[in-house]
Amino acid sequence: MFSLGSLKLSRDPARINLLLNQASPIILTSLMSLVIFHGYLLIQQSNGGSDLVSADIPKSLILLNGQNPYSTQPWASPYPPLLLLTVSGIIRLTGLFASQPSLNLISQQIRLLGLFADAAVALIIYLSLRSRTSDALQALIPASLFLALPAISTSPLYFFHSDTFAYPILALATLTLIQQRYFIGTTLLATATILKIHPILALPLVMIWLIRTRGLRKTLPSLATSTIITTLGLILPLTIPGYQQSTIGFNLTNQGNGTTLTMIGLLNTILPLTLQLTPPEFFTNQIWIATTAALYTVIVGTVWTKARNLSSIDVVLLGLVAWLIPLRIVYAHYIIWAIIPFLMRGRLRQTIVITGLLQFADTLAYWSSAPNISPIPSIVASYGPVLTSLVIRIIGTTGLVFVLNSLRKNPAQLCQEPSLQHGTVL
Repeated sequence: MFSLGSLKLSRDPARINLLLNQASPIILTSLMSLVIFHGYLLIQQSNGGSDLVSADIPKSLILLNGQNPYSTQPWASPYPPLLLLTVSGIIRLTGLFASQPSLNLISQQIRLLGLFADAAVALIIYLSLRSRTSDALQALIPASLFLALPAISTSPLYFFHSDTFAYPILALATLTLIQQRYFIGTTLLATATILKIHPILALPLVMIWLIRTRGLRKTLPSLATSTIITTLGLILPLTIPGYQQSTIGFNLTNQGNGTTLTMIGLLNTILPLTLQLTPPEFFTNQIWIATTAALYTVIVGTVWTKARNLSSIDVVLLGLVAWLIPLRIVYAHYIIWAIIPFLMRGRLRQTIVITGLLQFADTLAYWSSAPNISPIPSIVASYGPVLTSLVIRIIGTTGLVFVLNSLRKNPAQLCQEPSLQHGTVL
């Protein structure tokens, strides 16, 4: 009779890991192809949301016509010029393949390129982890989560934000810092900062870390280049009429968007009518600035004193959460800036916690926009934006706690990046 011995599945962990190592690139490539195809189908079902079709695209078209995009509707696309130049370049490039481009077609083309940008981030996460671990699952799972998690892969197709085109730059900057190519890494991080301002506190934090671990002399080239880039991309544009009102004014007003100061709104529903809080803009701005300054001071002190216990990934992450946790106007796509370096840390249990919270925040945001489909419509209708904002801040706080907690466990690394060991999941 025929022998069935050869059909028995191998239970040898080394053999299984070898097979996963060989198959993981194919698995990731297949998942990337599937997500891009699925995303392409979903793109046909919406226009990309008001931020894209009513702000980013019109502003970029104004720029392509040689006019000042900040001269009208200052709160539409309150971004640095490089982001609008990027979107303008994409519109010009995709326009070469369309004889009569319409607003809807431009939106579809931009979102399609966004799918490839997300795929690039997933690939960078995978390559970053594969270079530091022999466990294929440790590299494959975080990259796959970034690709397949609906909060990252699906929701942005309906409500698209141009942050997507800056994510690969942040991921590549983090990867090059891990590889100790510090000049390239800081240059890319500075570029990400002038695309969207969220890494603005991470950049000086990385410089402090480099000075403490490598010395001021070796850090000077990175310091000079990053200063030049941020000056050209963030400070020089202040001379453009309307730019200051657009970027700074958007963040310094209580009318920025519906989720601003939602915690005060929640308190007003709980406190008696005689204690209703209506703080002026100056007061709320002072709270925001003071909170950010206090948190950043603690983080700077931590990086200064514990530099050799921190990896470059942790430093980038700390800088991002220092900006995002106190931020007055928060969305799920903002916190993805911090999710990217967090996934690159390779701590699987922590990754599952953080991505689970992200998906929960995205679900709350979706229910808030359509309370009738929510299982708890009355609660979501009243407190949805507040709860969403709260969960997003919890994500940042949780990431901060995870990094600070790791300082108690990790020995001094003597300027070396962490090498993930086989089977490490914490």
